[in-house]
Amino acid sequence: MKTLKIGNTGSEVEKLHNLLSMEYKFDEETKKKVIEFQKANSLIADGIVGYNTWQKLILKNYKSDNILLNSSDYKTVSELLDIEIASLKAIQEVETGGRGGFFKEGYPSILFEGHIFWRELEKRGIDPELHIKGNEDILYSKWTRKYYKGGIKEYERLEKAREINKEAADSSASWGMFQIMGFNYQSCGVSSLEEFIKYMHKDEFSQLVLTSNFLHKTKLYKYLQTKEWDKFAKGYNGPAYKENKYDIKLEKAYTKHKG
Repeated sequence: MKTLKIGNTGSEVEKLHNLLSMEYKFDEETKKKVIEFQKANSLIADGIVGYNTWQKLILKNYKSDNILLNSSDYKTVSELLDIEIASLKAIQEVETGGRGGFFKEGYPSILFEGHIFWRELEKRGIDPELHIKGNEDILYSKWTRKYYKGGIKEYERLEKAREINKEAADSSASWGMFQIMGFNYQSCGVSSLEEFIKYMHKDEFSQLVLTSNFLHKTKLYKYLQTKEWDKFAKGYNGPAYKENKYDIKLEKAYTKHKG
């Protein structure tokens, strides 16, 4: 959604007025209503309708009906980010092969990364070298797919890592249908790793909203708008994206869903 302030016109202003139950006009009265809404929802009360205000307005008036995503959910978030639905579906397809956000009820899709766990332990003042013996499958200094178990068996690796340090372990897994790393929780608009994981356990729409927040915070949504798949892939998947042809897979998936 576009950022709005006094003097703006157009369909976004009309949508804003519908959400605020007001007539179509962004004037001083509108700004006053916006500020009241922002104050009531712990937002910066400046009367300017940016991403965070749009998100609160839209989600306040929207409820997903299922634990799984539907077309309405995709449409709502695509409008929020001002990107195409096909772009969101492309990310989801490439990240989880289109399988969705849960292995089964109560088990969000995850992939545990041992090289990230190494780094997260170091960040907490824990020497990984002291824990390698017997943990070679969850703790290593360089990325490898050698120890991936895939599917729900990834929880075996996560639980094993949690025995060493729970916070570092949870930070070292990618979560949900869009596979956001746990250490990115702040960029997803939540205040703690525990809150991040709680939302990941809730439903696929919650996973999508966290992903929307992440795409906005990191500015990666702009590359989805311009279809610069290589730049998006580098920001979303890291500098090694070319090894997996991540950008090519994204463009191919986008073309499929667009068609």
